[in-house]
Amino acid sequence: MAGMTLQDFLQQGWADHDTKTADVAERLEQNLDLVTDGDGAAGFMNLAIHAVGDHLGDRARSARICEDAFARAGDDPGTGTLLFLAVARRLAGDDEGASAAQALAGDDPALPVRIGMLVAQGLMHAGDWDAAAALYGKQIEAAGALEEGHSGERACAIVSNNIATEVLNLSEWTETQGRLMEDAAQNARTYWLRIGNWVNDERADYLLSGVYTKLGRPAEGKQHADRALATIAAGDGEEKVDEAFLHLARAAACRDLGESEEQMTSIAHAESIAEGFEPDWLKQWYQEELAKAR
Repeated sequence: MAGMTLQDFLQQGWADHDTKTADVAERLEQNLDLVTDGDGAAGFMNLAIHAVGDHLGDRARSARICEDAFARAGDDPGTGTLLFLAVARRLAGDDEGASAAQALAGDDPALPVRIGMLVAQGLMHAGDWDAAAALYGKQIEAAGALEEGHSGERACAIVSNNIATEVLNLSEWTETQGRLMEDAAQNARTYWLRIGNWVNDERADYLLSGVYTKLGRPAEGKQHADRALATIAAGDGEEKVDEAFLHLARAAACRDLGESEEQMTSIAHAESIAEGFEPDWLKQWYQEELAKAR
């Protein structure tokens, strides 16, 4: 990958990490020389933790890559680099090293929340749902005790969204996972409303619509889809892709409510919008969601 900048390298890595995970892991090990400062190290470590740790399940290898990236971050690595180092060490079982990295990162009271959220997400990817749920709940409680506007709010929004989505995509789930899915989806909306805009608002409702329909509460699923569509209508721009998928979410809820006429109307709205979809991946995703709404 000669001549590639770090930004291009990371962008390609994120694009490939789902389908070419082993290759991305090798690329990370072979291109550490692209890291020259703290910002670069943080981006590199983030990809390593997710691709190598979460997807391949090799926490020791992920931690080694993060240690090597950290060594190239310079004398002032920055909070983000130390945060990811703490996460990588914690997930690899090095609690003492994780605590040392956290101590170096400073005394921001939200820092443990940010680290804990990412560790909980890692535990989820490892399939340790009980530990993930317990740690996630502890971090949400800690975040709620901090003043609004703290630096952990984005982590709360993103990780809550990811956890709820992960359970939503399971073909089977336990009662504990169901409760976690609902709590995480609600928390995602709470924190997106604090740090985001109307797009984050309607996407949080889209997630909640799917969650409640899956939980067997389609009336609430329909309400969230309707609220999201109203948010888009009142927004200061267009979100045609989101709008199409929301109509499908609404159709699924209507189906479960026995409202077949409304179901077909919502599908017709979605189909009309989807005629303009171009990328193959989007068309495929749309067809998958359409099948779920029928």
